[in-house]
Amino acid sequence: MRKRKFYINAAILTSSSVLLRLSNIWFRMFICSNIGAAGMGLYQLVLSVFFLGITLCTSGIGLAVTRIVSEGRGTRASIRQCAFCALALSLLGALALFFGADFIASRFIGNASAAMPLKLLAPGLPFIAVCACLKGYFLAIRNTVVPVCSEFLEQFVTIGASLLLFFQMSSSLNAIMLGSTIGEVADFAFILGLYFLFTEKRGLSKAKSSGIFKNIFHIAGPILCGSFFRSLLSSTENILIPKGLKAYGAGDSGALAQYGVMQGMVMPILFFPYSFLTSLSMLLIPEMAEASADGKQNSIQKVVEKAFRCTLMFSFFICSLLIFFADDLGMLFYKSHEVGNILRIMAPIVPLMYLDSVVDGMLKGLDQQMYSLKYNFSDSIMRVLLIAVFVPMFGLRAYITVLFLSEIYNASLSINRLLKVTTLEVDILDWIVTPAVGAALLYYLLLLLQKASCICI
Repeated sequence: MRKRKFYINAAILTSSSVLLRLSNIWFRMFICSNIGAAGMGLYQLVLSVFFLGITLCTSGIGLAVTRIVSEGRGTRASIRQCAFCALALSLLGALALFFGADFIASRFIGNASAAMPLKLLAPGLPFIAVCACLKGYFLAIRNTVVPVCSEFLEQFVTIGASLLLFFQMSSSLNAIMLGSTIGEVADFAFILGLYFLFTEKRGLSKAKSSGIFKNIFHIAGPILCGSFFRSLLSSTENILIPKGLKAYGAGDSGALAQYGVMQGMVMPILFFPYSFLTSLSMLLIPEMAEASADGKQNSIQKVVEKAFRCTLMFSFFICSLLIFFADDLGMLFYKSHEVGNILRIMAPIVPLMYLDSVVDGMLKGLDQQMYSLKYNFSDSIMRVLLIAVFVPMFGLRAYITVLFLSEIYNASLSINRLLKVTTLEVDILDWIVTPAVGAALLYYLLLLLQKASCICI
């Protein structure tokens, strides 16, 4: 019964993640067609700063709720205390972002027109923070329907509001950002109402909880610190990239356009197939936390082994498909050969990229967030330094090389830690060689079919 519920939740999360990412790609296509590659670059720079605020408000809080409830210590008081912590941080973040928008836009982003979009995004932070806590509760009780419905609602309202405002506001970028904030408010109202309904129905304990702030700090503290500093470094990295491309000789609009192609077009396509694994990564957190609390080492090993097998098998085949269909995907979504060329270059890192994300979720479930903090922090420092030095010298090629080096470094450390904690040995032939050979055979089969179809025509 429990395994059946796990698979049902996985199916719900997977299908919803696929649909959400498809709608996101469509929305990006619409944005790109209206504001161009340079506008997409500015859009990504604004989002990179906003994501820093989201990280400050939400990192670790949702996981803390999930872990506390999964381990049998969840009460209304404990969830309320988690929400209070998130709300306090989010209000500080919203005020800092709103009043510091002009300074951030002119001094860091280097474009004064980015100030108003930041101000329009700032009020959404408190709503995002509280939603993260409540979604953590629903994940812990293995209810994926509510978070999925809330994400669909947010996406629908965001896109709908943006499209309506698009033709009424003078700035397209401002319309998109205001639509995003409206979507976050709608998401908050929806999930808060269902949270009260579910807690009444399930009879969630009203008893006072002691030591909850200590537990929140233990679980969320390392993740919050690590994610915040990594996000800060990531924002620094995103600001350095267009500056480096400009120094290489791309010019203002050219640098923003190249950055927009890479971050706003290529990366969403590259990560789209991962939506099929998102459910696995999310659902493994409460499963691993519960198994760890019960001391079920054999169960943990079986889960980790299955996760490795499924992720590598899937990601190697996706890598093969991305290499083969790169040009078609670039033209289909963005009518750009450049997108296809970069996508083909980036595809070989997909197996490590997807596996690293799944492994990170399992480490959090096993209370290994301190190690994730160390790995992510050192990785971010390395990326910023390499980008600052080499992108002005070698342009976009240097940035792509840095992404490869970064993923290899981070994934190697995370995988090694997980294997050490679970005392699991890697079956190189079964886990890596077999799916890699299968993916290579698929590529050559597609190549033969393409040549055969050309001959027939």
